[in-house]
Amino acid sequence: MQFDWTLRPESEWRELCKKVPRLNMLQSLPFERAAWMLDKKLTRRAVITIDNEPAGIMAIQEIHLGPIHVIDLYRGPLWFSANPPESWLLDFARLFNETWPRRLLRRRRWLPEWPDGETARKVLGGLGFRLLPKSFETVWMDLSLPENEIRANMNPKWRGHLNKGERCNLEIIEDWTGSTGKAFLRQYDVDKSIKKYYGRSPRFIAAELALALRSREAVFLWACENKIPVAAILVVMHGHSATYRIGWTTDEGRKANGHNVLLWEAVRRLKAKGYAWFDLGGIEPHGAEGLTTFKTGMGGDVLKLMGVFN
Repeated sequence: MQFDWTLRPESEWRELCKKVPRLNMLQSLPFERAAWMLDKKLTRRAVITIDNEPAGIMAIQEIHLGPIHVIDLYRGPLWFSANPPESWLLDFARLFNETWPRRLLRRRRWLPEWPDGETARKVLGGLGFRLLPKSFETVWMDLSLPENEIRANMNPKWRGHLNKGERCNLEIIEDWTGSTGKAFLRQYDVDKSIKKYYGRSPRFIAAELALALRSREAVFLWACENKIPVAAILVVMHGHSATYRIGWTTDEGRKANGHNVLLWEAVRRLKAKGYAWFDLGGIEPHGAEGLTTFKTGMGGDVLKLMGVFN
């Protein structure tokens, strides 16, 4: 296994991304742009080869400040195979260690895009990787299923809220241009401040959108009641996948089950455009039970990763 650091134009990298069955947002070009503009992290992209044949990709973020070296690899590497053998994880971990060995003033953070498992943990532990306490879980929706099957897989209570929301006849407005972006982010900032939850700053999201909207890889979905916005979500696309990025709701939107309606509309519209997977974003079963119940209620598959290693 080797890392091929050949510089590739954006168009070629996008084609490589399409070879990944489930590409996540943290390995996308818009996230890369925001990491540089806001955090001054330089992204380096590599194709991972096995016996000189491309097998996957990764995008790492780095900061060099004199002898200080920070390297982040979040939710990578990504493989072109839907079922990569566990030996690939072992080979990758060895190569990662050889390329960036642990040393004084180097901080490594690696969140492998690999299902949690005792064998995998032992493999990385045996190579000297230390697992940090916090794990990561998310929910993936399979959009290749028929609409009626996706709906049938929902938790009955979640589906009930969706049914009630649909009877409210909310007007759904779709914005691919970003003309409503400033209004959306203002309300998101207010919502985040009032409810005191963690989320990327509006400035970081705006930096992502600068590229995503230009490539038609982001859409705002608004739910309006009597012409007044009561809830909204932002969905970003990457490869054959999409991610529920952020959203907000008002008291009226909550009463009308606006988020249930908006996420269902996102599923329908993404499916119609040919996207295969929808990542609902992180959940915290032991820290944000309400959010976790809401996202898992859609009936997707929970993916628990091993967590962050250094």
